[in-house]
Amino acid sequence: MAHEPTTATTAIADMVAARRRSALYGLDPSNREIPHLGQPGPSAELLTELSAPVRDQLLAQIVDSSLAVVMSDRDGRLTTRDAPTSTTLAAMDHRSLDIGFSLAESDVGTNGVGTSLETRRPTVVVGVDHFLECFQDFTCANAPIVHPVTGRVEGTVGVVCPVGDTGPLLLTTAVQLASQIGELLLERATPDERFLLEHFLRLRKSPKNAIATIGRDVLIATPPAQRQIGDLDHVELWGRVESAVRDGRAADIQLGQPDQAPLTLRCLPLLRGGDVKGAAIHVVTERPSTDRGRRHRSREQLGDLVGTSRPWQAVVRDALQAAQLDEPLLVVGERGTGRYAVAEAIGRLAPRSTTRVVDSAELLVDGPSRWLRRVADASCGESSVIIRRVDELPDDVAAGLAKLIIGDPVTRFMATTQTTTGDGPGLSRLLQALDVLRVEIPPLRDRREDIAALVQHFAGLLGRQSVDRQVITVLSRHRWPGNAAELAQAVRSANATARTGPMMVQHVPRRFRGSNGRAPLHGLRQQEAQAILHAIDSTATRAEAAELLGISRATLYRRIDAYGLDLDD
Repeated sequence: MAHEPTTATTAIADMVAARRRSALYGLDPSNREIPHLGQPGPSAELLTELSAPVRDQLLAQIVDSSLAVVMSDRDGRLTTRDAPTSTTLAAMDHRSLDIGFSLAESDVGTNGVGTSLETRRPTVVVGVDHFLECFQDFTCANAPIVHPVTGRVEGTVGVVCPVGDTGPLLLTTAVQLASQIGELLLERATPDERFLLEHFLRLRKSPKNAIATIGRDVLIATPPAQRQIGDLDHVELWGRVESAVRDGRAADIQLGQPDQAPLTLRCLPLLRGGDVKGAAIHVVTERPSTDRGRRHRSREQLGDLVGTSRPWQAVVRDALQAAQLDEPLLVVGERGTGRYAVAEAIGRLAPRSTTRVVDSAELLVDGPSRWLRRVADASCGESSVIIRRVDELPDDVAAGLAKLIIGDPVTRFMATTQTTTGDGPGLSRLLQALDVLRVEIPPLRDRREDIAALVQHFAGLLGRQSVDRQVITVLSRHRWPGNAAELAQAVRSANATARTGPMMVQHVPRRFRGSNGRAPLHGLRQQEAQAILHAIDSTATRAEAAELLGISRATLYRRIDAYGLDLDD
Protein backbone atom coordinates (compact mmCIF):
# COMPACT_ATOMS: atom_id res chain seq x y z
CA MET A 1 0.00 0.00 0.00
CA ALA A 2 1.23 3.50 -0.76
CA HIS A 3 2.26 5.64 2.19
CA GLU A 4 0.65 9.03 2.70
CA PRO A 5 3.23 11.84 2.45
CA THR A 6 4.60 12.94 5.81
CA THR A 7 4.40 16.73 6.16
CA ALA A 8 6.91 18.78 8.13
CA THR A 9 4.25 19.48 10.77
CA THR A 10 3.42 15.78 11.09
CA ALA A 11 7.12 14.89 11.35
CA ILE A 12 7.68 17.42 14.15
CA ALA A 13 4.55 16.24 15.96
CA ASP A 14 5.76 12.63 15.68
CA MET A 15 9.14 13.55 17.15
CA VAL A 16 7.58 15.46 20.05
CA ALA A 17 5.21 12.57 20.80
CA ALA A 18 8.05 10.02 20.51
CA ARG A 19 10.14 12.03 22.95
CA ARG A 20 7.25 12.05 25.41
CA ARG A 21 6.79 8.29 25.10
CA SER A 22 10.52 7.70 25.60
CA ALA A 23 10.48 9.65 28.86
CA LEU A 24 7.38 7.85 30.09
CA TYR A 25 9.13 4.50 29.51
CA GLY A 26 11.71 5.58 32.11
CA LEU A 27 14.66 5.04 29.76
CA ASP A 28 18.18 6.33 30.46
CA PRO A 29 19.62 8.30 27.50
CA SER A 30 23.15 7.16 28.40
CA ASN A 31 22.25 3.45 28.30
CA ARG A 32 24.30 1.33 25.87
CA GLU A 33 22.78 -2.08 26.74
CA ILE A 34 20.41 -2.88 23.87
CA PRO A 35 18.01 -5.80 24.58
CA HIS A 36 18.44 -8.94 22.46
CA LEU A 37 15.14 -10.66 21.58
CA GLY A 38 16.61 -13.75 19.95
CA GLN A 39 16.57 -14.79 16.32
CA PRO A 40 13.69 -13.67 14.05
CA GLY A 41 10.70 -15.98 13.65
CA PRO A 42 9.44 -17.76 10.50
CA SER A 43 7.27 -14.84 9.26
CA ALA A 44 10.25 -12.46 9.46
CA GLU A 45 12.45 -15.00 7.66
CA LEU A 46 9.87 -15.23 4.88
CA LEU A 47 9.84 -11.44 4.53
CA THR A 48 13.65 -11.39 4.48
CA GLU A 49 13.71 -13.99 1.72
CA LEU A 50 11.01 -12.20 -0.27
CA SER A 51 12.76 -8.82 -0.07
CA ALA A 52 16.24 -10.06 -1.01
CA PRO A 53 16.05 -8.98 -4.69
CA VAL A 54 14.95 -5.46 -3.69
CA ARG A 55 17.75 -5.09 -1.14
CA ASP A 56 20.37 -6.50 -3.50
CA GLN A 57 19.34 -4.00 -6.18
CA LEU A 58 19.81 -1.08 -3.79
CA LEU A 59 23.17 -2.39 -2.51
CA ALA A 60 24.42 -2.53 -6.09
CA GLN A 61 23.63 1.20 -6.38
CA ILE A 62 25.39 2.30 -3.17
CA VAL A 63 28.77 0.60 -3.57
CA ASP A 64 31.54 2.40 -1.59
CA SER A 65 28.96 4.52 0.27
CA SER A 66 28.51 4.73 4.05
CA LEU A 67 24.86 3.60 3.84
CA ALA A 68 23.44 0.44 5.39
CA VAL A 69 20.08 -1.19 4.62
CA VAL A 70 18.16 -2.56 7.63
CA MET A 71 14.89 -4.40 8.18
CA SER A 72 12.94 -5.21 11.33
CA ASP A 73 9.95 -7.35 12.21
CA ARG A 74 6.72 -5.91 13.62
CA ASP A 75 8.17 -6.06 17.17
CA GLY A 76 11.11 -3.80 16.26
CA ARG A 77 13.70 -6.62 16.22
CA LEU A 78 16.37 -6.24 13.52
CA THR A 79 16.03 -9.06 10.98
CA THR A 80 18.56 -8.02 8.32
CA ARG A 81 21.36 -5.52 7.86
CA ASP A 82 23.42 -5.06 4.73
CA ALA A 83 26.22 -2.59 4.01
CA PRO A 84 28.75 -2.27 1.20
CA THR A 85 31.68 -1.51 3.54
CA SER A 86 33.05 -3.20 6.65
CA THR A 87 33.53 0.23 8.28
CA THR A 88 29.79 0.82 8.41
CA LEU A 89 29.11 -2.67 9.80
CA ALA A 90 31.80 -2.21 12.48
CA ALA A 91 30.21 1.07 13.58
CA MET A 92 26.84 -0.69 13.82
CA ASP A 93 28.37 -3.61 15.77
CA HIS A 94 29.78 -1.14 18.28
CA ARG A 95 26.21 -0.04 19.07
CA SER A 96 24.52 -3.47 18.99
CA LEU A 97 22.76 -2.68 15.72
CA ASP A 98 22.74 -6.34 14.71
CA ILE A 99 20.22 -9.08 13.97
CA GLY A 100 18.07 -10.00 16.96
CA PHE A 101 18.56 -6.74 18.88
CA SER A 102 15.47 -4.65 19.69
CA LEU A 103 14.90 -1.13 18.37
CA ALA A 104 11.36 -0.90 19.75
CA GLU A 105 10.64 2.53 21.28
CA SER A 106 9.84 0.90 24.62
CA ASP A 107 13.40 -0.48 24.71
CA VAL A 108 15.57 2.27 23.21
CA GLY A 109 13.34 5.33 22.80
CA THR A 110 13.07 7.49 19.69
CA ASN A 111 14.70 5.92 16.63
CA GLY A 112 13.85 5.30 12.98
CA VAL A 113 12.65 1.71 13.39
CA GLY A 114 10.68 2.00 16.63
CA THR A 115 9.09 5.37 15.89
CA SER A 116 8.04 4.25 12.40
CA LEU A 117 6.31 1.23 13.96
CA GLU A 118 4.56 3.40 16.56
CA THR A 119 3.29 5.98 14.05
CA ARG A 120 2.77 3.62 11.10
CA ARG A 121 4.40 6.39 9.02
CA PRO A 122 7.77 6.88 7.28
CA THR A 123 10.17 8.42 9.78
CA VAL A 124 13.63 9.98 9.63
CA VAL A 125 15.56 10.48 12.89
CA VAL A 126 18.69 12.62 12.60
CA GLY A 127 21.52 12.55 15.15
CA VAL A 128 20.48 14.17 18.43
CA ASP A 129 16.81 13.40 17.76
CA HIS A 130 17.64 9.82 18.86
CA PHE A 131 16.79 9.28 22.51
CA LEU A 132 19.86 7.14 23.26
CA GLU A 133 23.15 9.02 23.08
CA CYS A 134 24.92 6.03 21.54
CA PHE A 135 22.74 6.36 18.40
CA GLN A 136 23.25 10.09 17.95
CA ASP A 137 26.10 9.67 15.44
CA PHE A 138 23.63 8.15 12.97
CA THR A 139 20.73 9.18 10.78
CA CYS A 140 18.02 6.51 10.35
CA ALA A 141 15.23 6.71 7.75
CA ASN A 142 12.63 3.96 7.94
CA ALA A 143 9.21 3.16 6.49
CA PRO A 144 6.67 0.58 7.70
CA ILE A 145 6.05 -2.45 5.50
CA VAL A 146 2.26 -2.57 5.28
CA HIS A 147 0.70 -5.77 3.98
CA PRO A 148 -1.40 -4.66 0.98
CA VAL A 149 -4.21 -7.10 1.79
CA THR A 150 -4.48 -7.20 5.57
CA GLY A 151 -3.30 -3.63 6.19
CA ARG A 152 -1.13 -5.00 9.02
CA VAL A 153 2.38 -3.63 9.57
CA GLU A 154 4.74 -6.55 9.00
CA GLY A 155 7.92 -4.69 9.89
CA THR A 156 10.08 -1.81 8.67
CA VAL A 157 12.78 -1.24 6.08
CA GLY A 158 15.16 1.67 5.84
CA VAL A 159 18.64 3.09 5.50
CA VAL A 160 21.22 4.12 8.10
CA CYS A 161 24.24 6.41 7.64
CA PRO A 162 26.58 8.63 9.71
CA VAL A 163 25.04 12.04 10.51
CA GLY A 164 27.60 13.78 8.32
CA ASP A 165 26.35 11.90 5.26
CA THR A 166 22.66 12.73 5.76
CA GLY A 167 20.95 13.51 2.46
CA PRO A 168 17.46 14.51 1.28
CA LEU A 169 16.78 11.19 -0.47
CA LEU A 170 17.14 8.87 2.52
CA LEU A 171 13.45 8.88 3.43
CA THR A 172 12.41 8.63 -0.22
CA THR A 173 14.63 5.56 -0.56
CA ALA A 174 13.07 3.94 2.52
CA VAL A 175 9.54 4.58 1.23
CA GLN A 176 10.41 3.11 -2.18
CA LEU A 177 11.86 -0.01 -0.55
CA ALA A 178 8.72 -0.49 1.56
CA SER A 179 6.50 0.01 -1.49
CA GLN A 180 8.46 -2.53 -3.55
CA ILE A 181 8.26 -5.10 -0.76
CA GLY A 182 4.52 -4.44 -0.46
CA GLU A 183 4.12 -5.19 -4.17
CA LEU A 184 5.94 -8.50 -3.69
CA LEU A 185 3.58 -9.36 -0.82
CA LEU A 186 0.60 -8.58 -3.06
CA GLU A 187 1.92 -10.96 -5.73
CA ARG A 188 1.83 -13.76 -3.16
CA ALA A 189 -1.79 -13.03 -2.19
CA THR A 190 -4.32 -15.78 -2.89
CA PRO A 191 -7.29 -15.19 -5.24
CA ASP A 192 -9.64 -14.97 -2.24
CA GLU A 193 -7.40 -12.39 -0.56
CA ARG A 194 -7.32 -10.29 -3.73
CA PHE A 195 -11.12 -10.61 -3.99
CA LEU A 196 -11.60 -9.26 -0.46
CA LEU A 197 -9.08 -6.46 -1.05
CA GLU A 198 -10.87 -5.32 -4.20
CA HIS A 199 -14.19 -5.12 -2.34
CA PHE A 200 -12.59 -3.30 0.59
CA LEU A 201 -11.12 -0.63 -1.70
CA ARG A 202 -14.47 -0.26 -3.45
CA LEU A 203 -16.42 0.14 -0.19
CA ARG A 204 -13.99 2.41 1.64
CA LYS A 205 -15.13 5.92 0.75
CA SER A 206 -13.13 7.46 3.58
CA PRO A 207 -10.53 6.10 6.04
CA LYS A 208 -12.73 7.60 8.80
CA ASN A 209 -15.49 5.08 8.07
CA ALA A 210 -15.52 1.93 10.22
CA ILE A 211 -15.49 -0.52 7.29
CA ALA A 212 -13.88 -3.95 6.98
CA THR A 213 -13.92 -7.06 4.82
CA ILE A 214 -13.39 -10.44 6.43
CA GLY A 215 -12.73 -13.98 5.19
CA ARG A 216 -11.53 -17.24 6.68
CA ASP A 217 -7.92 -16.02 7.04
CA VAL A 218 -8.14 -12.29 6.31
CA LEU A 219 -9.42 -9.14 8.01
CA ILE A 220 -8.92 -5.86 6.11
CA ALA A 221 -10.12 -2.82 8.03
CA THR A 222 -9.97 0.97 8.13
CA PRO A 223 -8.31 2.37 11.30
CA PRO A 224 -11.67 3.02 13.10
CA ALA A 225 -12.84 -0.54 12.38
CA GLN A 226 -9.42 -1.94 13.34
CA ARG A 227 -9.70 -0.24 16.74
CA GLN A 228 -13.15 -1.78 17.30
CA ILE A 229 -12.69 -5.34 16.07
CA GLY A 230 -8.97 -5.77 15.38
CA ASP A 231 -8.28 -7.41 18.74
CA LEU A 232 -11.16 -9.90 18.54
CA ASP A 233 -10.36 -13.56 17.95
CA HIS A 234 -10.40 -13.94 14.18
CA VAL A 235 -11.69 -17.52 14.09
CA GLU A 236 -14.58 -16.71 16.44
CA LEU A 237 -15.45 -13.47 14.61
CA TRP A 238 -15.43 -15.14 11.19
CA GLY A 239 -17.57 -17.97 12.59
CA ARG A 240 -20.23 -15.49 13.75
CA VAL A 241 -20.16 -13.55 10.48
CA GLU A 242 -20.19 -16.64 8.26
CA SER A 243 -23.18 -18.08 10.11
CA ALA A 244 -25.07 -14.79 9.71
CA VAL A 245 -24.54 -14.46 5.93
CA ARG A 246 -24.43 -18.13 4.95
CA ASP A 247 -27.76 -17.88 3.12
CA GLY A 248 -26.41 -15.07 0.93
CA ARG A 249 -28.43 -12.30 2.60
CA ALA A 250 -27.29 -9.30 4.63
CA ALA A 251 -27.59 -9.59 8.41
CA ASP A 252 -26.73 -7.78 11.65
CA ILE A 253 -24.88 -9.38 14.55
CA GLN A 254 -24.24 -7.91 17.99
CA LEU A 255 -21.07 -8.32 20.01
CA GLY A 256 -21.09 -7.63 23.75
CA GLN A 257 -18.17 -5.67 25.22
CA PRO A 258 -17.27 -5.45 28.92
CA ASP A 259 -18.09 -2.00 30.34
CA GLN A 260 -18.81 -0.64 26.85
CA ALA A 261 -21.72 -0.15 24.50
CA PRO A 262 -22.44 -3.24 22.38
CA LEU A 263 -21.10 -3.36 18.84
CA THR A 264 -23.45 -3.95 15.94
CA LEU A 265 -21.85 -5.40 12.82
CA ARG A 266 -23.87 -4.96 9.63
CA CYS A 267 -22.66 -7.79 7.41
CA LEU A 268 -23.05 -8.05 3.64
CA PRO A 269 -22.06 -11.40 2.03
CA LEU A 270 -19.40 -11.28 -0.70
CA LEU A 271 -20.06 -13.95 -3.32
CA ARG A 272 -17.64 -15.37 -5.88
CA GLY A 273 -18.73 -18.19 -8.16
CA GLY A 274 -21.97 -18.50 -6.20
CA ASP A 275 -20.11 -19.19 -2.92
CA VAL A 276 -19.72 -16.89 0.10
CA LYS A 277 -16.01 -16.05 0.19
CA GLY A 278 -16.29 -13.37 2.83
CA ALA A 279 -18.32 -10.43 4.07
CA ALA A 280 -18.22 -6.66 4.14
CA ILE A 281 -18.69 -5.23 7.64
CA HIS A 282 -19.90 -1.81 8.79
CA VAL A 283 -19.19 -1.33 12.50
CA VAL A 284 -21.99 0.56 14.29
CA THR A 285 -21.08 1.76 17.78
CA GLU A 286 -24.07 3.88 18.82
CA ARG A 287 -25.77 2.75 22.00
CA PRO A 288 -29.34 1.57 21.20
CA SER A 289 -31.84 4.35 21.86
CA THR A 290 -34.63 3.70 24.36
CA ASP A 291 -36.75 6.38 22.67
CA ARG A 292 -37.83 4.92 19.34
CA GLY A 293 -39.67 8.12 18.47
CA ARG A 294 -36.53 10.26 18.70
CA ARG A 295 -35.48 11.34 15.21
CA HIS A 296 -32.36 13.36 16.03
CA ARG A 297 -29.33 12.52 18.14
CA SER A 298 -28.84 14.80 21.12
CA ARG A 299 -26.15 17.44 20.59
CA GLU A 300 -22.84 16.99 22.35
CA GLN A 301 -21.94 19.35 25.18
CA LEU A 302 -18.63 20.77 26.40
CA GLY A 303 -19.08 21.31 30.11
CA ASP A 304 -21.32 24.32 30.72
CA LEU A 305 -20.37 26.07 27.47
CA VAL A 306 -23.41 26.97 25.37
CA GLY A 307 -24.23 26.47 21.70
CA THR A 308 -26.14 24.27 19.28
CA SER A 309 -25.10 25.71 15.90
CA ARG A 310 -23.14 23.56 13.48
CA PRO A 311 -19.92 25.60 13.84
CA TRP A 312 -20.09 25.29 17.61
CA GLN A 313 -20.85 21.57 17.49
CA ALA A 314 -17.70 21.13 15.36
CA VAL A 315 -15.75 22.87 18.16
CA VAL A 316 -17.30 20.53 20.73
CA ARG A 317 -16.40 17.42 18.74
CA ASP A 318 -12.79 18.56 18.24
CA ALA A 319 -12.47 19.52 21.91
CA LEU A 320 -13.87 16.21 23.20
CA GLN A 321 -11.41 14.35 20.99
CA ALA A 322 -8.51 16.55 22.12
CA ALA A 323 -9.41 15.83 25.76
CA GLN A 324 -8.71 12.14 25.17
CA LEU A 325 -5.35 12.70 23.43
CA ASP A 326 -2.36 13.60 25.58
CA GLU A 327 -0.62 15.86 23.04
CA PRO A 328 0.18 19.60 22.76
CA LEU A 329 -2.81 21.69 21.71
CA LEU A 330 -3.54 25.09 20.20
CA VAL A 331 -6.94 26.71 20.76
CA VAL A 332 -7.26 29.27 17.97
CA GLY A 333 -9.74 32.10 17.59
CA GLU A 334 -10.36 35.84 17.67
CA ARG A 335 -10.34 37.76 20.94
CA GLY A 336 -13.47 37.17 22.98
CA THR A 337 -14.50 33.91 21.27
CA GLY A 338 -13.96 31.86 24.43
CA ARG A 339 -10.57 30.30 23.67
CA TYR A 340 -9.57 30.03 27.32
CA ALA A 341 -12.98 28.65 28.37
CA VAL A 342 -12.61 25.88 25.77
CA ALA A 343 -9.03 25.10 26.83
CA GLU A 344 -10.11 25.01 30.48
CA ALA A 345 -13.00 22.64 29.62
CA ILE A 346 -10.59 20.33 27.78
CA GLY A 347 -8.31 20.37 30.82
CA ARG A 348 -11.19 19.37 33.10
CA LEU A 349 -12.19 16.49 30.83
CA ALA A 350 -8.65 15.16 30.36
CA PRO A 351 -7.43 12.31 32.59
CA ARG A 352 -4.63 14.42 34.14
CA SER A 353 -5.10 15.42 37.77
CA THR A 354 -4.45 19.18 37.65
CA THR A 355 -4.52 22.08 35.21
CA ARG A 356 -2.33 25.14 35.78
CA VAL A 357 -2.61 28.47 33.95
CA VAL A 358 0.08 30.99 32.97
CA ASP A 359 -0.91 34.22 31.19
CA SER A 360 1.42 35.92 28.71
CA ALA A 361 0.18 39.28 30.04
CA GLU A 362 2.02 38.55 33.30
CA LEU A 363 5.32 38.80 31.42
CA LEU A 364 5.13 42.60 31.76
CA VAL A 365 5.18 42.27 35.57
CA ASP A 366 7.50 39.27 35.96
CA GLY A 367 10.09 39.88 33.25
CA PRO A 368 11.25 37.13 30.84
CA SER A 369 13.38 35.00 33.22
CA ARG A 370 10.89 34.94 36.07
CA TRP A 371 7.97 34.33 33.70
CA LEU A 372 9.66 31.35 32.06
CA ARG A 373 10.49 30.05 35.52
CA ARG A 374 6.78 30.23 36.40
CA VAL A 375 5.98 28.08 33.36
CA ALA A 376 8.68 25.58 34.37
CA ASP A 377 7.31 25.45 37.94
CA ALA A 378 3.78 24.86 36.62
CA SER A 379 4.91 21.99 34.39
CA CYS A 380 5.57 19.41 37.05
CA GLY A 381 4.26 15.88 37.38
CA GLU A 382 1.08 14.79 35.62
CA SER A 383 -0.28 18.30 35.12
CA SER A 384 -1.62 20.18 32.11
CA VAL A 385 -0.45 23.75 31.57
CA ILE A 386 -2.57 26.32 29.72
CA ILE A 387 -0.61 29.30 28.39
CA ARG A 388 -2.88 32.18 27.44
CA ARG A 389 -2.21 34.45 24.43
CA VAL A 390 1.11 32.89 23.34
CA ASP A 391 1.02 34.89 20.09
CA GLU A 392 1.65 38.06 22.14
CA LEU A 393 5.01 36.83 23.48
CA PRO A 394 8.23 38.57 22.32
CA ASP A 395 10.20 36.36 19.94
CA ASP A 396 13.09 35.67 22.35
CA VAL A 397 10.69 34.62 25.12
CA ALA A 398 8.74 32.46 22.65
CA ALA A 399 12.00 30.75 21.68
CA GLY A 400 12.75 30.01 25.34
CA LEU A 401 9.25 28.65 25.89
CA ALA A 402 9.54 26.45 22.78
CA LYS A 403 12.78 24.96 24.12
CA LEU A 404 11.11 24.28 27.48
CA ILE A 405 8.08 22.58 25.86
CA ILE A 406 10.11 20.43 23.47
CA GLY A 407 12.38 19.35 26.32
CA ASP A 408 9.50 18.38 28.63
CA PRO A 409 7.88 15.15 27.39
CA VAL A 410 5.74 14.62 30.50
CA THR A 411 3.63 17.79 30.87
CA ARG A 412 0.77 18.45 28.49
CA PHE A 413 0.91 22.01 27.15
CA MET A 414 -2.14 23.83 25.78
CA ALA A 415 -2.16 27.40 24.52
CA THR A 416 -4.60 30.02 23.25
CA THR A 417 -3.69 32.14 20.23
CA GLN A 418 -5.20 34.29 17.48
CA THR A 419 -2.77 32.98 14.86
CA THR A 420 -0.94 29.78 13.96
CA THR A 421 1.98 31.52 12.22
CA GLY A 422 4.66 33.61 13.91
CA ASP A 423 6.47 36.72 12.67
CA GLY A 424 9.82 35.63 14.13
CA PRO A 425 11.69 32.30 14.30
CA GLY A 426 11.08 31.91 18.04
CA LEU A 427 7.32 32.32 17.84
CA SER A 428 7.15 30.16 14.70
CA ARG A 429 8.98 27.34 16.47
CA LEU A 430 6.75 27.68 19.53
CA LEU A 431 3.50 27.55 17.54
CA GLN A 432 4.80 24.59 15.53
CA ALA A 433 5.64 22.67 18.73
CA LEU A 434 2.15 23.33 20.13
CA ASP A 435 0.23 22.73 16.89
CA VAL A 436 0.02 18.94 17.24
CA LEU A 437 -3.71 19.17 17.95
CA ARG A 438 -5.84 22.19 17.12
CA VAL A 439 -9.32 23.44 18.06
CA GLU A 440 -10.50 26.44 16.02
CA ILE A 441 -13.29 28.58 17.49
CA PRO A 442 -15.44 30.55 15.03
CA PRO A 443 -16.31 34.21 15.70
CA LEU A 444 -19.78 34.92 17.05
CA ARG A 445 -20.86 36.41 13.69
CA ASP A 446 -20.48 32.90 12.19
CA ARG A 447 -22.62 31.24 14.87
CA ARG A 448 -25.41 33.77 15.30
CA GLU A 449 -27.91 30.98 16.01
CA ASP A 450 -26.23 30.65 19.43
CA ILE A 451 -26.76 34.29 20.50
CA ALA A 452 -30.17 33.68 22.13
CA ALA A 453 -28.84 30.77 24.17
CA LEU A 454 -25.74 32.75 25.15
CA VAL A 455 -27.86 35.69 26.33
CA GLN A 456 -29.96 33.38 28.50
CA HIS A 457 -26.79 31.73 29.80
CA PHE A 458 -25.04 34.99 30.73
CA ALA A 459 -28.23 36.30 32.35
CA GLY A 460 -28.56 33.06 34.32
CA LEU A 461 -25.02 33.50 35.69
CA LEU A 462 -26.21 36.86 37.04
CA GLY A 463 -29.20 35.27 38.77
CA ARG A 464 -31.89 36.07 36.19
CA GLN A 465 -34.30 33.27 35.39
CA SER A 466 -35.47 34.69 32.04
CA VAL A 467 -34.85 37.50 29.56
CA ASP A 468 -37.47 39.49 27.66
CA ARG A 469 -37.80 38.32 24.03
CA GLN A 470 -37.22 41.88 22.72
CA VAL A 471 -33.86 42.03 24.50
CA ILE A 472 -32.75 38.89 22.68
CA THR A 473 -34.09 40.28 19.36
CA VAL A 474 -32.07 43.47 19.74
CA LEU A 475 -28.89 41.70 20.80
CA SER A 476 -29.23 39.21 17.94
CA ARG A 477 -28.96 42.09 15.44
CA HIS A 478 -25.54 43.34 16.53
CA ARG A 479 -22.32 42.35 14.70
CA TRP A 480 -20.37 41.58 17.91
CA PRO A 481 -16.82 42.36 16.78
CA GLY A 482 -15.80 41.56 20.37
CA ASN A 483 -17.50 38.16 20.10
CA ALA A 484 -18.97 36.32 23.11
CA ALA A 485 -16.99 38.44 25.58
CA GLU A 486 -18.63 41.61 24.24
CA LEU A 487 -22.06 39.96 24.39
CA ALA A 488 -21.47 38.97 28.01
CA GLN A 489 -20.50 42.56 28.82
CA ALA A 490 -23.69 43.87 27.15
CA VAL A 491 -25.84 41.49 29.23
CA ARG A 492 -23.97 42.51 32.39
CA SER A 493 -24.55 46.21 31.62
CA ALA A 494 -28.27 45.64 30.95
CA ASN A 495 -28.59 43.65 34.17
CA ALA A 496 -26.91 46.41 36.21
CA THR A 497 -29.19 49.06 34.70
CA ALA A 498 -32.34 47.00 35.31
CA ARG A 499 -31.29 46.39 38.94
CA THR A 500 -33.92 44.21 40.59
CA GLY A 501 -36.63 44.78 37.96
CA PRO A 502 -37.19 42.89 34.70
CA MET A 503 -34.45 43.34 32.06
CA MET A 504 -36.08 45.27 29.21
CA VAL A 505 -34.88 46.65 25.86
CA GLN A 506 -34.33 50.13 27.32
CA HIS A 507 -31.76 48.64 29.70
CA VAL A 508 -29.58 47.42 26.81
CA PRO A 509 -26.71 49.89 26.19
CA ARG A 510 -27.64 52.34 23.41
CA ARG A 511 -24.84 51.22 21.06
CA PHE A 512 -26.43 47.77 20.86
CA ARG A 513 -30.01 48.79 20.07
CA GLY A 514 -29.75 50.58 16.74
CA SER A 515 -31.91 47.85 15.17
CA ASN A 516 -34.73 47.76 17.74
CA GLY A 517 -37.94 46.26 16.38
CA ARG A 518 -36.40 44.27 13.54
CA ALA A 519 -36.61 40.50 13.50
CA PRO A 520 -33.34 38.54 13.65
CA LEU A 521 -32.00 37.40 10.29
CA HIS A 522 -31.91 33.73 9.38
CA GLY A 523 -30.96 31.54 6.45
CA LEU A 524 -30.15 33.24 3.14
CA ARG A 525 -30.91 36.73 4.50
CA GLN A 526 -28.35 36.22 7.24
CA GLN A 527 -25.78 34.91 4.73
CA GLU A 528 -26.35 37.91 2.45
CA ALA A 529 -26.02 40.28 5.38
CA GLN A 530 -22.72 38.67 6.37
CA ALA A 531 -21.48 38.92 2.76
CA ILE A 532 -22.30 42.65 2.76
CA LEU A 533 -20.47 43.21 6.04
CA HIS A 534 -17.46 41.27 4.77
CA ALA A 535 -17.37 43.32 1.54
CA ILE A 536 -17.55 46.59 3.48
CA ASP A 537 -14.78 45.48 5.83
CA SER A 538 -12.62 44.44 2.85
CA THR A 539 -12.90 47.66 0.83
CA ALA A 540 -12.24 51.36 1.31
CA THR A 541 -15.54 52.76 -0.01
CA ARG A 542 -19.18 51.71 -0.39
CA ALA A 543 -18.75 51.92 -4.18
CA GLU A 544 -15.94 49.36 -4.06
CA ALA A 545 -18.03 47.15 -1.76
CA ALA A 546 -20.95 47.27 -4.20
CA GLU A 547 -18.64 46.40 -7.11
CA LEU A 548 -17.21 43.47 -5.14
CA LEU A 549 -20.74 42.19 -4.48
CA GLY A 550 -21.84 42.72 -8.10
CA ILE A 551 -24.67 45.12 -7.20
CA SER A 552 -25.28 48.86 -7.56
CA ARG A 553 -24.53 51.35 -4.78
CA ALA A 554 -28.23 52.10 -4.44
CA THR A 555 -29.01 48.39 -3.99
CA LEU A 556 -26.24 48.12 -1.42
CA TYR A 557 -27.71 51.00 0.63
CA ARG A 558 -31.20 49.46 0.41
CA ARG A 559 -29.85 46.12 1.66
CA ILE A 560 -28.02 47.81 4.53
CA ASP A 561 -31.22 49.58 5.57
CA ALA A 562 -33.46 46.52 5.05
CA TYR A 563 -31.22 44.27 7.13
CA GLY A 564 -30.62 46.97 9.77
CA LEU A 565 -26.87 46.51 9.58
CA ASP A 566 -24.92 48.38 12.25
CA LEU A 567 -21.84 49.85 10.52
CA ASP A 568 -20.69 52.19 13.28
CA ASP A 569 -18.29 49.67 14.84
